Amino acid sequence: MSAGLLDNPQQQLVCVDARGKETGRTVDRKSAHTNPGVKHLAIQVLVFNAKSELVLHERPMKKVGGGVLDAPTTHVLHGETSEAAALRCLRNEYGVGNGVQVKVLGGYSYEKDYGDGSCENEYCLAAFITHSRKITPHKEHAPSIVNVPAKEVLKDIRSGSSKYPVWLKETLAIVAKDEEGKKFFA
Repeated sequence: MSAGLLDNPQQQLVCVDARGKETGRTVDRKSAHTNPGVKHLAIQVLVFNAKSELVLHERPMKKVGGGVLDAPTTHVLHGETSEAAALRCLRNEYGVGNGVQVKVLGGYSYEKDYGDGSCENEYCLAAFITHSRKITPHKEHAPSIVNVPAKEVLKDIRSGSSKYPVWLKETLAIVAKDEEGKKFFA
């Protein structure tokens, strides 16, 4: 079983249906990620710099789905808005916070069985920010970061690369269709 199931196992996550509508229930993080999982709300925040590069990090192996290049991703906790979850995640993973405007877009439902008893069963909201200041990653959540042109990441994912998590493809597609977000992929 994935060591990621032991990462904050008692967090209370917001349960949703396959369209992202809240059900009024909560579920602990460990149960949400133990096969077959319980559909819950997540959010991924793409961080773009002034050069239209995506700031990505190596997802720690201790997390479910670790070992890939990822963007800040978290769950929406009970009693928390999606914007507050995004800001918490940016602060915890990249040391980014004050004065940041997060644009939250639509979302998508997905499932992933890792074959070790752990899984993903989420409705993930896509969001993004533009950030030109220094990023100070927290080593526990983002051991190393890289800046990659956004259009290269999109091309790489479309070609079937496995170096990114399954959820990044959908987030990129939503942001690339947004009137403001598409400029990063030109």
